[in-house]
Amino acid sequence: MPLSDIKLSFADGILFSRMEKVFDRKVPAAAVFSGPYYFLEQMGFRKVIDTTFMMAAMLNNEPDPEDVRKYYRALRKAQRDIDLRPELYTHYYKKEFPARFIPMMDTRRWGPGERIVFEPYTKEVFEESFRWIAERRIFAEGDMGPGKYEDSVISLAA
Repeated sequence: MPLSDIKLSFADGILFSRMEKVFDRKVPAAAVFSGPYYFLEQMGFRKVIDTTFMMAAMLNNEPDPEDVRKYYRALRKAQRDIDLRPELYTHYYKKEFPARFIPMMDTRRWGPGERIVFEPYTKEVFEESFRWIAERRIFAEGDMGPGKYEDSVISLAA
């Protein structure tokens, strides 16, 4: 798709708000994942394009690195449990959704949602991603930060 045809909006980044706008047909498409993706699929909406994404964890107040390691070990264990028996956990999606959608939800066929990939975020991937975003002018000139891997990433390998 040519860059001139890409029209991104970051004005409403809340996942459920984007899902509601698609559901109410206020926008033609939106990036959704996890529960909102499964719900829209259940309601007859279809995927236009597949995608992946990475999220970062931001740490402040200088937490004890061992506490952070414990947290991620617990996340890994929880993900393993969900992978083994996702049907035991999909009903918890109902605790996240806006109330108006809960009567319509049938989570029995829903998947486990987004997954955490426990791999280091390498300098090469950082630089390639930074370059890709810059080439597409996703952020205004000067709003992407300095692009220095060493100042942006910390690894707490377990």
